[in-house]
Amino acid sequence: MVRDDETRGAGSGGWPQVQWAGEETAAQPEQPQPEQAEGLVEPDGYVYDVHGYAHPVYGGYVYDDEGNAYPIEQLVSNSPATGEYAPVSEVPVAATPSDPFTYDRYTAVDPSQWGFGAGEAVEGTRADRKRKRGVRSGIALAVCLVLFVAVGWYAYDTILPSLRPPAAEETVAADDFPGPGTGSVEVVIEQGATGASIGRVLAEAGVVKSAAAFTRAYAANPDAVGIQHGTYAMQLEMSGAGAVEWLLDRKNKIELRVTIVEGSTVEGILKTISSKTPIPIEDLEKAAKSPRKLGVPKSAKKQLEGWLFPATYTIEPGDTAKDILEAMVSKTRTELTKLEVPEDEWETVLNKASLVEKEVNKEEYRGKAARAIENRLETGMTLGIDATLAYGLGKSGLDLTTSDLKSDNEYNTRVHPGLPPTPIGSPGLAAIKAVLDPPEGPWLYWVTVDLNTGETLFAETLAEHNENVAKLQKWMAENGESLREGEGGGTDTDG
Repeated sequence: MVRDDETRGAGSGGWPQVQWAGEETAAQPEQPQPEQAEGLVEPDGYVYDVHGYAHPVYGGYVYDDEGNAYPIEQLVSNSPATGEYAPVSEVPVAATPSDPFTYDRYTAVDPSQWGFGAGEAVEGTRADRKRKRGVRSGIALAVCLVLFVAVGWYAYDTILPSLRPPAAEETVAADDFPGPGTGSVEVVIEQGATGASIGRVLAEAGVVKSAAAFTRAYAANPDAVGIQHGTYAMQLEMSGAGAVEWLLDRKNKIELRVTIVEGSTVEGILKTISSKTPIPIEDLEKAAKSPRKLGVPKSAKKQLEGWLFPATYTIEPGDTAKDILEAMVSKTRTELTKLEVPEDEWETVLNKASLVEKEVNKEEYRGKAARAIENRLETGMTLGIDATLAYGLGKSGLDLTTSDLKSDNEYNTRVHPGLPPTPIGSPGLAAIKAVLDPPEGPWLYWVTVDLNTGETLFAETLAEHNENVAKLQKWMAENGESLREGEGGGTDTDG
């Protein structure tokens, strides 16, 4: 049986198709009606419409339910758009063709014009068949989809992995530890170390499996450039990526922090360092005896006072006394250079700034104190700063006696004009800036009148200054303090 696959629409041909029951004949029957025989007459064949319904063919004619006969040639030659086909009695009988299949198979045919059956009954039957066929088609489609998904998943999960080359992760894993690591080991990262050099250090220490594993992880992490030099407590057998993250965590860095406050002397600084680090005080004192080796320039005196810049320093394992003191001197040189101070004036600036640092402790007073010191030096007056004498005698300013104030100590600025031989402490950046750019003013005297708040008064004349000293004496009386002869809040009181 030959049947159209229903893939062609109207106008594309392919309908009707005919199957003959017997042998093919060279010519169609000449009569419009087949001869009636007793009993059931078998049709010559069937013609099928696009819906798959079969219609019997007798002698090359198709019959409808009314008994009208239509030649197949008429069926395929008339336009289906009219819906009108003349019965065989009105159509001239065509000559019998030599081939019963001489109709044009690709002529457009409208099967809706051929409604064989009894009206509604036939239509209902067709609807039922279409619905059943639609259900069967839906089930078939669903089954096909399930099979397609199953086959696809099997190919993806089973076949494709065996065909793919080894993944990049598998290649990395060959020279990398899975992590996260165990145990503990200290590793020193040198300043300026690259990712490759850090990787070699870690590989040698057993932290990572290979330098290449760490280098790849270093390159993949944009934050890796922030890894600082120093000593780190790390684990053994870490992954490359884990080692990078570990080094970026400041908490894993082994370090001590030492803060040097403004005005501290060399003696006090060495004691602070020794108390905060494992470095013995003897090592620090020995290193301090060689200021040139620590970076003090030849333009300055061969001494260390004033050159240890006050700041917070990070002390790492392996740092020596020389390393720490050298870093402090370097910081001082750096700050003076940034302020564009000529090198031959470095020590003079530090000396003046150390006096300002000792005399006042508020930002608002530093500039005035620096100007008063300059005014005194320019007029030839002695500075009369008791703090310098206290430094020279190794005492506290509150422990000075009358005989001390009259002593010939080289740091006694009541007796000797000009600056003391050396700075008397390490000045901070604010005091240095005040010396470099003091405000204009006529001040020659100053005294702190409230030792709790640090309130300081400045005067141009001695009489005005003595009035300010009286205010200090009143404050001390009210607070249970007493003012020794010559004291004036650490400043000159006798003019």
